[in-house]
Amino acid sequence: MKRSLLLCALVMVTYAGRPAFGQFIYMDANGDGLCTTADVLIAPVTSVDIYLNTNHNGGGFPVLCNDGTNPLDISSYDLLLHVAGPGSVAYGTWTNAMAGYKEQNEATPLGSDFGVGYADSSASFLPPGLYKLGSLSLTVAGNPTLYFLTTQPPGITAPVTGFGSHCSGSDYPNTITLGMDFFDSCIPWVTYDSVEATTWGKIKQIYR
Repeated sequence: MKRSLLLCALVMVTYAGRPAFGQFIYMDANGDGLCTTADVLIAPVTSVDIYLNTNHNGGGFPVLCNDGTNPLDISSYDLLLHVAGPGSVAYGTWTNAMAGYKEQNEATPLGSDFGVGYADSSASFLPPGLYKLGSLSLTVAGNPTLYFLTTQPPGITAPVTGFGSHCSGSDYPNTITLGMDFFDSCIPWVTYDSVEATTWGKIKQIYR
């Protein structure tokens, strides 16, 4: 019997008033601005919107910069995506939704991978909060899994999935990186015949 699995990779950060990383990046496939069970990546879906909350985690709890001083503001973003599973995605155009942002890492579809990066043209910073980064047009066949990558694939210029901030990152100066500085992400649902055979395998793929 087919069952739906929400591949919402949510490693919750417990909020106890102390500084912590805990941003939340997610995909929305039905245009309601959320990542829920209503988001399923099958035809006739033709695009996904990508959102980033710079100062809340996946549970909705507020978080602070780990230095306790600088804000979790935003001046740029980079995205790395990968498709897998029983189906395929043909990547189309990336449409930036951040006013004043210009392309810094060219939108690159390459096989199963996709990368893009934008930055504020005046090098200014927007305050902490929830932002729609943009929309990726695509053609869906079957029921594939589209998820965020945490390592840079060959041939893609965008280095990470993350965002530029006054808050300092672990490896990249002033860049808060998925899989290193924060872990909360959510992607569209997929449907499989066997829950036992696919659940943990798919979740592990999210942080390859």
